[in-house]
Amino acid sequence: MYSGGMDTDCGGAGGQRLKRTMTDVQGPCLVSTNPATKAVVGTVVIASPEQVDTAIASARSAQAAWWELGYRERARRLRAWKAAIVRDREALARLLTQENGKPLSDAYSEWFSVCEFLEHYARHSERLLRDRPLRGGNWLLASRKTYLQYRPKGVIGVIAPWNYPVLLAIADIAPALASGNTVVFKPSELTPLVSQALVRLAHQSGIPDEVLAIVTGDRTTGEALTNGAIDHLCFTGSVATGRAVGIASATRLRSATLELGGKDPALVLEDVNIPLAVRGIVWGAFANTGQVCASIERLYVHARIADPFLSELIKQSAALVVGDGLEPASQVGPLINEAQLERVDAQVEDAVAKGASVLLGGHRLDGPGCFYAPTILTGVTPDMRVMQEETFGPLLPVVVCESESEMIQAANASNFGLSASIWTPDLARAERIAGQLQAGTIWVNTGLASYGNPLLPRGGIKESGIGKSGGEAGLMEMVNTRLIEVSGQRFGKLWWFPLLPNASQIFSTLLGVVHGTGVRSRFKEICAFIRNQAFPLS
Repeated sequence: MYSGGMDTDCGGAGGQRLKRTMTDVQGPCLVSTNPATKAVVGTVVIASPEQVDTAIASARSAQAAWWELGYRERARRLRAWKAAIVRDREALARLLTQENGKPLSDAYSEWFSVCEFLEHYARHSERLLRDRPLRGGNWLLASRKTYLQYRPKGVIGVIAPWNYPVLLAIADIAPALASGNTVVFKPSELTPLVSQALVRLAHQSGIPDEVLAIVTGDRTTGEALTNGAIDHLCFTGSVATGRAVGIASATRLRSATLELGGKDPALVLEDVNIPLAVRGIVWGAFANTGQVCASIERLYVHARIADPFLSELIKQSAALVVGDGLEPASQVGPLINEAQLERVDAQVEDAVAKGASVLLGGHRLDGPGCFYAPTILTGVTPDMRVMQEETFGPLLPVVVCESESEMIQAANASNFGLSASIWTPDLARAERIAGQLQAGTIWVNTGLASYGNPLLPRGGIKESGIGKSGGEAGLMEMVNTRLIEVSGQRFGKLWWFPLLPNASQIFSTLLGVVHGTGVRSRFKEICAFIRNQAFPLS
């Protein structure tokens, strides 16, 4: 769908008419289904490459006027958008649960974080992006005034995933709009309806259609945006797709923010409070049914506490209530679709075939939805798929380690480097270990929740991505930094043409005086220069 003006409907599955703003174009449709029931939630039109190009061109035309509004007016509109979300939160949360499957409490939490991001960038963007003076350095190279200036890049493309479809979208959209850019947003094909609802409220809150356009569709729509005439691309998704997006951006000499996969380790040291640590780890592994790039997907437990820890881990994991997210008792929802369910099942089968033991779960659950039992494996080895590939499901492999150093080495033995966590009451020890882990984010006795905190930048190393989202660092991804250097006109620079006859001697002396070692050495440089000027060599 290309945002641009009128309500239309797609016909197709379910015969539902969906309110959306778009041009008067019919075409192939996407069907959105509820992963808990397989019922059709609705349908959307797949935007053609031509529609994507039109959206980009419209965003380009609107960008200058959006920038000219100024920070405070843009902030006012972002806050109006936030107020509309608060007003409609019940319908928005239910729609998110129907389309994504997560429990309703998690859906409200996601919308809470969306509002946090809108408020943060409305409040802080002007302060963070004001001209920044540069002072200090050697007086010889100084100018009258030198400062950094920040200006919007132009048109930002945002390709968001389905697991947190509104939070991970707004984490890029909010700073892009606050800093004066326009945005073309392509949501996941699995969660287009809640993304449309998000954008529709923006339009109702004074953000013009051309300033924030949404193009719904499949891979071809995403490729059209990736290859389009945008100035920066924010992509959250798989490593394989991220690599293709990165190549396309490099070919066009265009910047990109890439948040890709993870195989995130948790290190449990021998001095933990076992029940408390297990609570945090069960949540970190199974929240959102494990469909989080920063979920705990490898668990390393010290051998001294392995037996009681595993016993408590099984106890708390077995108590989780799996079900339809609209049911009040549900704590863990379905996987997003059959393909993801089969991926989890295949990793379990591979691990068992190679000698792993299933301590809990290991099978899909009865019913029409894509439900898989929370699963714990032991006896896993590095050659198993479950230890190498991102799972994105309720599957937790456990490795018993004899020492801290063994844990660190195993945690770093991955191509991914998104996040890691350390569990111990000894905070000094934890921070020392954190300095040795290869990850973009390292948590101590916590995890995941910082993704909803707009103050904190997130991003990975190795194959987990490039760049940052969130915080000041995420805002800086959306702007071009310009150096402004102002000099007066009363004097020229020493190195301008025509050079002085003794320019070589002057520069040699300056090098010795400014960067020489010791006062005596510098004094000798000055004396030698004066002597040479008074009694030049013939």
